[in-house]
Amino acid sequence: MTMRLLLGIALLVHGVAHVVGFVVPWRIVKSPEVPYRTTLLSMDIGAGGVRAVGAVWLMMAILFITLAASVLKHQEWPLSGALALVGVSTVFCVLGLPESRPGLLANAVIGLLLVLGWFVGAYPEMRS
Repeated sequence: MTMRLLLGIALLVHGVAHVVGFVVPWRIVKSPEVPYRTTLLSMDIGAGGVRAVGAVWLMMAILFITLAASVLKHQEWPLSGALALVGVSTVFCVLGLPESRPGLLANAVIGLLLVLGWFVGAYPEMRS
């Protein structure tokens, strides 16, 4: 499996996983693994606040899936934007602990694939 394919699959799967951060706060889906709550860092942000956070999860899902398509189709994409997306995702995963623990691992793997791929020149269409 090439590094590009591995990165594309990781980005796609992680993007789809981000959808959970949207559908639960918006009460589209009930999940025993990811309970509905209106707190963030032990502070009650209310239903509106948690929906706003959910909207950001959805935006990140769309960005991860779009980036996955760009990587897999050999289209130009910015390394800095990809790393920024991983950084924002990591922050939101920390805010969503403990349910989002797998997301932290996914972000670490994606970050490693991005940086390693940059070093070895695996993604020639990547902009710095």
